[in-house]
Amino acid sequence: MIQDRMAIYTAEIRQEGKNEYGEPLTGYIFYKPTEVSITLINKIINVLDVRYATATHLGLTYDRTLVEGMRLVDEEFTYDIKIINPDGRLVQLTLEKI
Repeated sequence: MIQDRMAIYTAEIRQEGKNEYGEPLTGYIFYKPTEVSITLINKIINVLDVRYATATHLGLTYDRTLVEGMRLVDEEFTYDIKIINPDGRLVQLTLEKI
């Protein structure tokens, strides 16, 4: 079931550093394509933690190179990765739809 819902998303990482004027860089750059199964959360587990309170979706992936603060992008939607739980066969991603 999860395999059937896997789709290719572009993982993007936040730019770091400064431009030629000394201003901090903002935005994201391409990291790599990755397969993720994303589903809508219909019940919030822990509303006291801000990362969970803003979460809208959960994702499952085999990719263990993703880190918190990255983004997943496809043609329609963009998701911020809030929390990563690598325990288990699949990595669980707590996502916020932008």
